[in-house]
Amino acid sequence: MLAFAFRAQCADDYKSVLIFTNGDSIRVRLPLTDVTGKVRVKEISPDGFGIPVAPSKVSLGTNDYIEWQIGYDIPNTNSPSIVPQLKFQRNGETKYGHELSKIIFESVRLGILSTNDLIGEIQKLEKIPTNEFEESRPVQIETLTNAANGFQSAVERLPQFTKVTSHGSVQIQLKQKQRAVGYQAMVYVCLPMNQVLDANGNSRKSAPAKSKETVFYDFSRENADLILNIVDAFGIASQQHNEDIQHILQKILEMARP
Repeated sequence: MLAFAFRAQCADDYKSVLIFTNGDSIRVRLPLTDVTGKVRVKEISPDGFGIPVAPSKVSLGTNDYIEWQIGYDIPNTNSPSIVPQLKFQRNGETKYGHELSKIIFESVRLGILSTNDLIGEIQKLEKIPTNEFEESRPVQIETLTNAANGFQSAVERLPQFTKVTSHGSVQIQLKQKQRAVGYQAMVYVCLPMNQVLDANGNSRKSAPAKSKETVFYDFSRENADLILNIVDAFGIASQQHNEDIQHILQKILEMARP
């Protein structure tokens, strides 16, 4: 009933990723049909990159998954999925904990993660050498000399890190920066379609997506390791992400202590 009331309240903004507690778990609401946003539906492919699909035109089932470009901060307090107490400065700009930060914060509060888990993560992140960050890996350009009609063919090879678990996978992909020169590392959480829930809290049946359909995924003690895998992904994505995540974990630890 609590989840139903929450969904009704937010029905006018189905594109938003919403994070809230649901009993002893953390529930994430994800849009299925916002193909240009942070959440997309893909079909599993051998290369690990996935094939984008039109969710309303194919029956979504065991061969499909949701790719969620997860974040951990936001520059304002407009989202319901923030932790306003997690406030910090980066390059002169105020940031607030968001999405992953809220998942971790609520996980500690509900006992899904322990403070020892956070301490262990901080210790791991501190030991990652600079040359291990994905953003430091070179982008390779392979030029082919035999191209048709005088054109030269070139293939750009970008490194991608992936960790597969029984609950889903986590990927780190390099993308070109939109407002600057170079590349930046993005973290994606890939959730199997057969592990997401429908509006009634049941496993979603194989079917095309309905207009403005949303689905749900629960983080609990059973899949707490996936939360830590997401933390690890940000930790090796870039030095900036590593430092930010350490700061956020430390702040949550401080708030959790009596």
